[in-house]
Amino acid sequence: MFFKKKKPQPEPVWRDFREKTYEELEQEVDAAYGEEMRKRNIKIAVVAVILLFVFHDVAGFWLRFGFPRIPKRTEQVIDFVSDPVETDLPEEEEPYIKYITLEDKDEVDIRKQAAFSISGRVVAKNYLFWGNYLPGGKRVFQSAALFDLGLAWGKMSDKKILKNYTFYSAKDTQARSLYPTLKLGVRRPPLPWPYVRTHMAHLNIVPANSKIMSALIYLFKYQPVKLDGYLVDVKDENGHWKCSGMSKYNSNPNARSNASEIMYVTRVQVGKRIYE
Repeated sequence: MFFKKKKPQPEPVWRDFREKTYEELEQEVDAAYGEEMRKRNIKIAVVAVILLFVFHDVAGFWLRFGFPRIPKRTEQVIDFVSDPVETDLPEEEEPYIKYITLEDKDEVDIRKQAAFSISGRVVAKNYLFWGNYLPGGKRVFQSAALFDLGLAWGKMSDKKILKNYTFYSAKDTQARSLYPTLKLGVRRPPLPWPYVRTHMAHLNIVPANSKIMSALIYLFKYQPVKLDGYLVDVKDENGHWKCSGMSKYNSNPNARSNASEIMYVTRVQVGKRIYE
């Protein structure tokens, strides 16, 4: 015969726990615990899959940039007191760059305005812009300028001065700006506000490569850092140029006090470590 008749299973006989041996009770407890652990692991796996599906772009962000990179070494000390240095481009240098965004691999037009070098203490940073990962939230400028960094130099780089202020790097649909305010309890600013506004900058950074992006992520508050690269304009999805504020080619007389710049960064120095 190809099929055997299934034998009826005897129905379990209920027994009081006092009638069972210690080994039987131990087996039942282990079986119950194992079943609960199995159910818990299934729930964790389901939640993890859902989160990975919803936030897969965020997970991809950390896979691309979250691992520390091997730097070069230098003996040059970062001068975070001096003003930023802006230099005209040589006539023979091509001002336009076809930039490929690090996350989405989109091609973006970038126009160099000037070579630029800036040093200062980190007062704020902002990245992982959630709007990029929402349906319809992606913007060309946000995809290119992945990182916002607030820096202070001159007298503002003194830690005793900085501790009187709170700096907030904000981003909304219209602008990405740095807002300095006095801390609670500080009645009088240690420096005049016009000096404060002209000795800080909010850099919308277009990182030249993943190594530079990774270095920026791990900067911490008040850490001295030096950035080299270019002040640039970035063409958005509507074909309009978003212009850097600090460039001397910007016709807006309030641009420098507005402290909003776009920088294509090709080199980062953190302490004696160089990333490029």
